[in-house]
Amino acid sequence: MAHIKRMQSRYFHALCAFYAYEGMREIAAPNIVGKSEAGENVKTMGRYKNFFVIAQEALQQYFFLELGKLFDASNQSLHINKVINFTENNLKKLTVDAFKAFNQDRQLLKELTERYKGVERSDLVAIKDLLDKQKSTIVKLKTYRDRWVAHDDAKKPQRPVISAQEIKDLFNILKKILNTISDKLNDETWSYLHVEGDVKNHVNLVIDHLRRFELYHLKEIDINLNKK
Repeated sequence: MAHIKRMQSRYFHALCAFYAYEGMREIAAPNIVGKSEAGENVKTMGRYKNFFVIAQEALQQYFFLELGKLFDASNQSLHINKVINFTENNLKKLTVDAFKAFNQDRQLLKELTERYKGVERSDLVAIKDLLDKQKSTIVKLKTYRDRWVAHDDAKKPQRPVISAQEIKDLFNILKKILNTISDKLNDETWSYLHVEGDVKNHVNLVIDHLRRFELYHLKEIDINLNKK
């Protein structure tokens, strides 16, 4: 569960980065926000282009790197495959008594113990099937992370094309796997339904603030400078 919670935290931050990146692109898209609105937003971001260009690039690289690490396969790092393998190798130890010992200070422990499910091999088969269906996207993700993001290879292969929908599919698979294991073993799940709306709303609020108020603030600065 300590591994699961660490991965849930990393997952949340990567998901926020993805929707912040997508939100920045959407507010500049005429087909999404309208031609006039998009034009004003582009003009606003253009006044601070050295920030917004770098911010978008940083957000994109961050969620690609984190997704790559979450789907990694190395022995040294913490990733979804390690959690699955650990669970599979310790099924006999993941008992109701182990649950009680881990949650001895938790409220309503008696009720939680009575509905303890535990992970079964059929759950792991279903989880591995989910990962197998995303195998081609995971391979592209690893190539992009290793050869384009984590290292600046002199001789790069052709840059893999990974669509926004493929990224969302990977996020959904991770969420389902992490929640399945944590629900079965510790009666805990996490909801991320609010994340997209919250993050994109925050992006809109930042741009709206810059559009409406920053020009007045800049004028105040000029006035104060002229007074000096």
